[in-house]
Amino acid sequence: TAAKKVPRNRATVILVIDVSLSMEATDVPPSRIQVAKKAAKEFADNLTPGINLGLVTFAGTASVQVSPTTNREAVKAAIDTMKLAERTATGEGILTALQSIDTLASVLPGAEKPPPAQVVLMSDGKQTVPDDKDVENPRHGFTAARLAKEKGIPVSTISFGTTWGTVEIPDQDGKGSQRVRVPVDDDSLREIAKLSGGEFFTASTLEELKNVYAHLEEQIGFETTVADASRPWLLLGLVVTAAGLVAALLYRQRLP
Repeated sequence: TAAKKVPRNRATVILVIDVSLSMEATDVPPSRIQVAKKAAKEFADNLTPGINLGLVTFAGTASVQVSPTTNREAVKAAIDTMKLAERTATGEGILTALQSIDTLASVLPGAEKPPPAQVVLMSDGKQTVPDDKDVENPRHGFTAARLAKEKGIPVSTISFGTTWGTVEIPDQDGKGSQRVRVPVDDDSLREIAKLSGGEFFTASTLEELKNVYAHLEEQIGFETTVADASRPWLLLGLVVTAAGLVAALLYRQRLP
């Protein structure tokens, strides 16, 4: 026997994408949101066909754009229509993803175990709802990560962008705007991954983001099983036996 990688035919992945206004930053050209859309659609295309993929977006609140499904076109269409909004509720994004996973599990037949699940969270900035320092709030990202750990659902996080990104934020009176720095927040996203049992990644270009997704596709889409590996050895044995018979006939003019 030998360890062998085989495609999973049962698993659930929720892609959680930050759609706060900071995603308009152009430090990742042409903009963070455009690059995020492109990479997310490629992730959907390349994910193992048997895996259910869902999409959650979050800004000030979070919402399920697509419930877990094997229909990749539905997910890609929803990615194309993502709209930006104010504020960043990272914890809400995670909690909404967990609820979506629970909903899928609840409709399975009674004797059937829920498939393994994972959350992939991509964000570019610090949580603002609730306040990032209010770590005891039940809606905080760290609290949501601990809940994910309890449920056995790792949250892998991707910190996307650079430390020098900026965006133009309109004034409340609508008569002007101000340029605001929107650096990535590696620390909190790293902590979310750690608390939930997931992995932490950084990306500041399209290629880096694609590489992160490719790693996750390999990790999520395949499982290692112990399989029969005797065939090559049987063939080798037959070849050696046949060679022995031929040698016996040639050199001894008789069978051994």
